[in-house]
Amino acid sequence: CFYYNCLTTLKKIANLLGHTSDLGKITDRMTDIEKTFDEKYWRGRYYQSSQVKTPDDRANAMAINVGLANPKRWDSIYTDVLLTKEYSSCFFDRWVFEALIKIGKEEAALLRMYRRYKTMIPCSFTTLWEHYDRWWASNMDAFDDASSLNHGWNPPALILSQRIAGISPIEPAWKTYQILPKEAFLTDITVVVPTVKGDIHVSIKKTRQNYTIQLTSPAETVAIVGIPKHVFTSIKNVRVAGTILWDGQFRREVPGVGHQGETQDYITFAVQPGTWTIRAAGRIHLASPKDPAQKARVEVPLEKRNWTASASVPDAHFLFSGDKIPIATPAANALDGDAWTGWRDMTQTQYPGQWFQINLKRKERFSKLVLDNTWALWDSPVAFAVTVSNDGLAWSQPVAVGAGKLGITTITFPRQYAQFVRVTQTGSSTNYNWSIYELDLFS
Repeated sequence: CFYYNCLTTLKKIANLLGHTSDLGKITDRMTDIEKTFDEKYWRGRYYQSSQVKTPDDRANAMAINVGLANPKRWDSIYTDVLLTKEYSSCFFDRWVFEALIKIGKEEAALLRMYRRYKTMIPCSFTTLWEHYDRWWASNMDAFDDASSLNHGWNPPALILSQRIAGISPIEPAWKTYQILPKEAFLTDITVVVPTVKGDIHVSIKKTRQNYTIQLTSPAETVAIVGIPKHVFTSIKNVRVAGTILWDGQFRREVPGVGHQGETQDYITFAVQPGTWTIRAAGRIHLASPKDPAQKARVEVPLEKRNWTASASVPDAHFLFSGDKIPIATPAANALDGDAWTGWRDMTQTQYPGQWFQINLKRKERFSKLVLDNTWALWDSPVAFAVTVSNDGLAWSQPVAVGAGKLGITTITFPRQYAQFVRVTQTGSSTNYNWSIYELDLFS
C-alpha cells in the first residue's frame, strides 16, 4: 500500500518536472498492483496477508487511504477490523484515524483518539509520547522505560486541524485553502494553523440552533469555507454580518465573501483575508457517545515548598535504559514540583507495608490527594490506604482505600485537619516497583 502511494506521488512529480517518458512505467506498475491486490489479500470481509493470523488495522487502513479498497468493502473493514483491532503505534494511528475519517466515521476516529491518548490527556507533561502507556505496540510486548515523553510520532495536532476542523491547502503556499469541518460530536473547536502566509485562526461552535465559524484569514489568501449540511436536520439560512447570503439558494454577496458553490455535503463560500463570522441557523441534533463533561470544582493545591517527605526505605537510584544511567530517586523528589523527577522504592517490587509520608510542618485542611507518576505509569500503587496523624506517631484509621490508576491516582476523602499524611501500599506486584513522581494535596 505504501509502495502504491509512493507511485501515485511519483506520477505527480514526473508530470510536474516534465518527465513524461516515465509515466508509462509508473502507470503500468500501479495497474499491476490494482489488478492483483484483491486476489492476493482480500479475505471476504477484510484484507489480510498469509504472514499474519488475524487482520491488521494498519494494513486495512492503508488499503482505504491509498484507494485500493473499493468503497463497497469499507463497511466490513470498519466493522471487523478498524473497530476491533489496535495494533497501531502512536506513529501508525495517524493513518487509521485518516482512514476512519475518509469513510465517514469521524466519531469513531475521535473516540479511538480519546481512548488511545487517555493517559496523556490529563498528565502534567505538555508533550506527547513515543508509545501509548509507555509500552511497545500498545500493551502487547514490553514496557520501555526509556521511551521518549516528547516525541514526533504523534498525529493528533495534524488530524484534528486538517481532518476534523478541515483546514488544508488547495493551492501551494496556502494561496487558496479550505475549511471543511467534519467535527462529529464536538461542539466547540478552536485551532490555529501556522502557514507561510501567516496564522489561520478558526473557531467552530455548534448549538441546537446555530453553527458558527469564526475565521481570521491572513493576507494574500482565499479561504473556501464550508457549512456542513449533515449537521442539520433543517437549515434556515447562512448569514455574514447580519446579511443573509443563502436561505435554500444563494441570495447575495457581501464585500469579501462570495458564494463558491454547493455540494452534497457543504454550502461553500469564498472568503477574502480578514476576520469573519459565518453563522448558519437551523435545527441541529446534538448527540455524543461520551458523557457530558462535568464542571470541575475549583480546588487549590496546598503550598508544599516547606514540606518534607520520607519513606519506608532509604533513598536510592535506578539505572535508566540500556545505557544504565544512574537516576537518583529520593523521597524529596515527589515534592519538588517537577513531574520528571520522582521517588521510587528500589528494594523490590510492590509489597504490602511499603509507605510514603509527608510532613506538612503544620496542621492543614485537605480533602484530596493526587499521586502523579506519569513518568513511570505502571508504578502506580496496586492498592493503597491513606492515614493521617498530628504527630507522626499515632495514626488514624484509613481515611481512604482503593486501587491505583495508570499514571495519575486521585484519592478523595472526608475533609481532614492534620500535619502528617501517609500512603501505605496494601497490594503487591511481581513486575513493577512503586513510584511517586509528584504528590499534591488539595483544600
